[in-house]
Amino acid sequence: MSFGKKLILIAVLALAAGIVFASPLAILPLNVKPFPNVPQGLKADFSVDIVYASFGVQGSLDNQSLGTAPYEYNGTNGINGTEPYLPGQTYMVVLNVTNLSDIQASISEVGFAAAQGIRIIPSALGGFSFSIGEGPGVDFGGVVKGVWLDNKWLNVTWIPDKDYPDNLMRIVTPSHSTETTVPELSANAADEGIWIEGVPIAEYYNSTALTSTSLYINGSWVDVTGRVRADPEQPTVMATDTLVNQILPFSGEHYRNIGNATIGPATTMPSWATYNGNGPTSIWPLKTEGFNSTWAPHQSRLIVLNGTLEGNAGILPAGNITLYATASTYVNDWLVNGKYYDTITTSTWLNQVQLENTANGYLYNTVLSENQQFQFDQYGVEAFVEPGS
Repeated sequence: MSFGKKLILIAVLALAAGIVFASPLAILPLNVKPFPNVPQGLKADFSVDIVYASFGVQGSLDNQSLGTAPYEYNGTNGINGTEPYLPGQTYMVVLNVTNLSDIQASISEVGFAAAQGIRIIPSALGGFSFSIGEGPGVDFGGVVKGVWLDNKWLNVTWIPDKDYPDNLMRIVTPSHSTETTVPELSANAADEGIWIEGVPIAEYYNSTALTSTSLYINGSWVDVTGRVRADPEQPTVMATDTLVNQILPFSGEHYRNIGNATIGPATTMPSWATYNGNGPTSIWPLKTEGFNSTWAPHQSRLIVLNGTLEGNAGILPAGNITLYATASTYVNDWLVNGKYYDTITTSTWLNQVQLENTANGYLYNTVLSENQQFQFDQYGVEAFVEPGS
């Protein structure tokens, strides 16, 4: 039998089995809807790390005395044995963001988290969850270009109905049941639905680990826990006993078109993220208009994130704490000569640090000497190290 005939036979047998395992040499079903591809554009390599972090308590809602630092939570008796109240948890974190490349690029957002425990778990989808305490778990769903299922590459999916991409959006939802075995593909599959390039996937986590995985196969969600390997892997950030996490955006989302022809070709797939028991989150509104978010080649700048959270003194840090930082950058924004290009990169930093007790709370500092202090720009976004007064 010739090599070409063998390939056709392999493809026919795969279709008969109800699952298409595709490779560059395999014969795919006809009229497969292509996976939205944004061509790779020029990208700039950045780094991010936390050089300063301070945490403290600012007053209370009923003006009771806080006593002396360091402040320690005392169960039902509040801080340092006083009566219970809701104090303000204050924080200020300074990120060192550096453009390592030879080209200029812009920051789309930066963020950080401080928690007693932060884990980065390899996954197919990627995501993040910041929980108070251990947290009850989270789930993520979306469409990836392909996965290894039982060590075979799977990158096409049959879905019912013909109204693409609406039929795909109806599938990619957290409201679904899960089968334990792969169902047979309908004999009238060609008339009842379509094939798409890509694989809908759902990932379920407890507070520390990936606990189950489902794939959409032959018209049903199927439990494939322990049988899937992502390629490429994406980081899922899971934080427990979260003190604070904050995101500072400088621009809107890039390349987010899900089948809306009025703004150009589809550039992404539908997805969901369900967060349960998230920790305190502070997201700055877009008050940075006028701030220059473009970095010159090899430029380093200090970005500050700060705020006050009410009623979170029970999770004040003591001793060690884990800090996480992230920075997303892009070279070109939106369309270039009528085309989308993926120029986005995301850099992360994760470290467990030792906090120093101070008169006002706790401190981590690798940037200020004894006779130095921070000065801030008019937007309250960029910090500069200056001699102290």
